Amino acid sequence: MPSYDPDKVHNLHILGMNLIDKHLTTVSLDAINLAIKYLQEALDLTPPGTPTRETRLSSLANAYLHRYQRNAAVADINTAINLCREGISLTPDGHLLRAKQSKTLGDAYRFRYIQLGVIHDINQAIQKYREGLDLKVSDSITRINLTYSLSLGYQARSQETATLADLNRSNELLEEACNSTPEGTKFKNSRRKDVALGYQVKYLRTEQVVDIKKAISLFRERIDHSSSKDPGYASFHADLGVAYGAKQLKGGEMKDLEKSIQLLQDAVNLSGPSDPLYVWMLEELGKAYKNRFWETKSIPDIDTAIEKLQKAVEVSTNAFQHATQLQWMSRAAMDKFKETQLINDIDQSIQFMERSLDKTLPRDIPRGCRLYELGNRYGLKYKVTQAVKDYTAATKYLQEVVHDVSIDLYNKVLAGKEAMDLFASRKDWQKGFKIATALIELVPSLIPRFLEPLDTQYVLRDIAGIACDAAAMSLNAGRGPLVALKLLEAGRDIMATSINDLRGEIISLKSEYPEIAEEFLTQRYALDKPVTDDSDPSRRYERGNQFSRLIDQIRELPDFDDFLRVPGEEALKRAAIRYPIVVINVSRYRCDAIILSNGCICSMALPDLTLAKLQDQSPHRNSISNPEVLSWLWEVAMKPILDFLGFVKLSSTDGDCPRVCWIPTGPLCRYPLHAAGHHGVESSEAVIDRVMSSYSSSVKAIIDSRRPTVTRMGTTRARSMLISMEDTPGTTTLPFAGREVEMLHSLHLTMSLDPINTKSKQEVISKLPECSVFHFAGHGFTDRQDPSKSHLVLQDNGQSDPLEVGTLLGMNLRQSPPFLAYLSACGTGQIKNDTFFDESIHLISAFRLAGFRHVIGTLWEVNDEYCIDMARITYEEIRDGGMTDDSVCKGLHKASRELRRRCLGMAGSGSGRQTKKDHVGSTEHSVQDQGQRMSERDILPCDEDLSMPLYWVPFNLLFESRAS
Repeated sequence: MPSYDPDKVHNLHILGMNLIDKHLTTVSLDAINLAIKYLQEALDLTPPGTPTRETRLSSLANAYLHRYQRNAAVADINTAINLCREGISLTPDGHLLRAKQSKTLGDAYRFRYIQLGVIHDINQAIQKYREGLDLKVSDSITRINLTYSLSLGYQARSQETATLADLNRSNELLEEACNSTPEGTKFKNSRRKDVALGYQVKYLRTEQVVDIKKAISLFRERIDHSSSKDPGYASFHADLGVAYGAKQLKGGEMKDLEKSIQLLQDAVNLSGPSDPLYVWMLEELGKAYKNRFWETKSIPDIDTAIEKLQKAVEVSTNAFQHATQLQWMSRAAMDKFKETQLINDIDQSIQFMERSLDKTLPRDIPRGCRLYELGNRYGLKYKVTQAVKDYTAATKYLQEVVHDVSIDLYNKVLAGKEAMDLFASRKDWQKGFKIATALIELVPSLIPRFLEPLDTQYVLRDIAGIACDAAAMSLNAGRGPLVALKLLEAGRDIMATSINDLRGEIISLKSEYPEIAEEFLTQRYALDKPVTDDSDPSRRYERGNQFSRLIDQIRELPDFDDFLRVPGEEALKRAAIRYPIVVINVSRYRCDAIILSNGCICSMALPDLTLAKLQDQSPHRNSISNPEVLSWLWEVAMKPILDFLGFVKLSSTDGDCPRVCWIPTGPLCRYPLHAAGHHGVESSEAVIDRVMSSYSSSVKAIIDSRRPTVTRMGTTRARSMLISMEDTPGTTTLPFAGREVEMLHSLHLTMSLDPINTKSKQEVISKLPECSVFHFAGHGFTDRQDPSKSHLVLQDNGQSDPLEVGTLLGMNLRQSPPFLAYLSACGTGQIKNDTFFDESIHLISAFRLAGFRHVIGTLWEVNDEYCIDMARITYEEIRDGGMTDDSVCKGLHKASRELRRRCLGMAGSGSGRQTKKDHVGSTEHSVQDQGQRMSERDILPCDEDLSMPLYWVPFNLLFESRAS
């Protein structure tokens, strides 16, 4: 090394830093290349041990990161990381430079995560940003920059982990950084953009219109605080255009899309090829025309989309961008093919995607998506050509995605679903079964343990129906009912399983390995605590990973290899020791009943029950409870199953019926299996005439319910909570709700229960742990888009105050589980979103997961007056039966049969016909004639015209997980 010349080194360093500034102003690649050259030379001339060496290392690392942002070369990131690490090792704790180095190193890890998708990198980025903030340096600009970068770290991780906590934390930090940045500084406007993007990302996740309106407002504010001479002025318009496009995509109006196209075209017109964002603006304009084609089906729109994207390819010099633009061109050509069905269009789509893959590096994140899309294109072509070569190409690429460990889980799921369909189309069940098994094995990775229940709900959208298809595929492949059942248990009821894993008992582990059991309980408790607004998402993420490692460690212990796994064969058989359990699997490939009874697991095909017929029925209760539908369901499924079980004898009394626990899947979850049958006055061919019915979401839920607990019945803490909401702000009056609770108050005293009457949500939450019985008579609401927001309508200070599913899921009453929750409200077991059929995310399951041993609820709206008799008969039987677990099922069965007798009598006398005036929403009904007419416990008015009233049907949903 030449002799050290401090002045020369200093000048080289200053020259390099000036060139970085030039690059930031002009986006000149030559400038950043020269900056790196001079900064590297300055570093080489600075001997180890020289006080300024750490500064030289930091500056050079920053230069490499600036160049990466222009050329997307991972080698530049890796170099920056190595330089940062060396610089940090030389810099004392508490030094301002140490905080700046932490930010640079965090940026490098974040950029590498964006490029390669390795989750460790984004975790490292967040850790480095936090380390920098923990130094509590006095320099406000450095603190603001670290806060800003930390927000971007959380935002990036939220897209990987699907945690809303990460996204919310990101937006909080973005606003903090933006508000702390002085007006007029060069970063103020860019941070306004990032705050707006944060709200836009949240809108795409939650679809809350307030978020996209906030984003649009901030993007407009950014334009207002700039001038046409600003280098980024054109991109400001593009950002606003993209926001309007996002708004339209998630339920907005066509005018939003038109505004998006106009703003993006303005941005392109204001810009030019020398602008580094010009290519991106062309790309977004092409995508906007593609989106308009979805609405208009106008071929000129899709041709314009391809033209704009092609121009972006021609202008761009970046291979990474080329690959992205070609992928979008492939998508546009595919959309065109779906409209035209011309082979030339799908061939063009395939060619674009193959070119995109040619420009994609083996470790690039988009590779998995592009492989999947290429397989998808060949699959679309095969459906038209039926050519073996197209089938072979499609299945080759799709299988590669499923089995390549480097590809992200989301694309594995998409590819696996399509591969299964293709294999099914040629009845290649063995290959389909292998793909199905591989997909089910992905579930634990898709739903990591650090996810909150409501985040789990979001992720579950991606795997809806996979378990049912996998089970059907396995039966077609001749693998037997046990394999099919295990696939269902592994791929359904996932949210409940994740909550049960955090709350269940571990007696065997305590007995054999008490120290490990204590560690397990400690970690589990930390994860099961509800997330608060000031919770650190990183802490939960770290705890989740730590908990998963501990579970893996426990599974290494002798006889604990199936710890928290799908139950084994013997455990599954034992679940049905008292009465049969019947899982009815519904799939596009076949429908079957998997029956657990008398120590055996067997299956029977149900060829006349099809997914298509179930889906053809309207989800409205008038359709699925129509007598013709109930008769059809009896003939195609319920009668064959009961005949197979030997339950052919008609029960002469309400108390001597055998019992069956039903586990429906898919859209069958909407149907009242217990009510299937011929219900004419002269007929007795029905489920209710042969057996008592209860329901569960899975066999594992039944097994989990048998874990030892402290019962409340028979103790001094036997209290009941009674809630009547006859007058709820903003809803219709329920005149019989108050009478129902008055009746129950007296009845509960004869059951040695001490009733508590309340209407307050806060009192419910605080006193529920003291109660053995919870009874609600009032309005319920089912949220179609977000089941976690389904709720019972309570009140506080005269205002509606909903008790949501999400709140209930956060409660844990299992140490001393309450006996019964009786939800005498509409639709407490209703699932309006097809995505969540197999997760049973509704009010009934929420009470069950909170810890209640038995939950009675409803499939849809219930008749206000009939609720009184249903509750009275049920509770009387529970009392007379000694408040045992069996007494709940017997009570509800007896009440249902009694109400059915009345309804059949009404049908026979012709008094069952109703008109619209008999329903909720009629002012005449709710005010003038409350004592004469009947009302329904629903928030929204319903129309029906039934000649045979079926008031008993919705009640008979007993979601009982305890087998006694």
